Amino acid sequence: MNKTEKKVLTRDDLLAKDKLQIVEVDLGEGAVVYVRQMTGHERDGFEQSLIIKRKDSKGNLIGVDQATEDFRAKLAVQSVCDADGNLLLRPSDYLKLSTNISAKKLETIINVAQEINAISDKDKEDLVKNSEAVQDGSSSSNSVSE
Repeated sequence: MNKTEKKVLTRDDLLAKDKLQIVEVDLGEGAVVYVRQMTGHERDGFEQSLIIKRKDSKGNLIGVDQATEDFRAKLAVQSVCDADGNLLLRPSDYLKLSTNISAKKLETIINVAQEINAISDKDKEDLVKNSEAVQDGSSSSNSVSE
């Protein structure tokens, strides 16, 4: 059995800008968009957009609610890009995108986005479980820190 030579990554390797995968997505009728992988920061922002934090009058966190409405549009906003990988939309664009694009086109986009960003149904379930744990008080407040 041949041993595959492995490279142990250095600090510089880990901090270097990754080349993110970009996929052309055919939306039909000659229309295409590009969808790319998210960075870790963008993925965190996307996941945070699916959570609503409830606070008391003193500003203390008292619970977390799941906010999966417009899940598809929020994911598209974090992954639709130009051919060079520059995001085309702002986070605030999700509602307009959601109300103006056909469900079929949006589904086509997010199917690719979910695949290249490794977002599974289990990930969605975990978000729900995490928000329920905080509501029940069974999770530390550090898991939903500002």
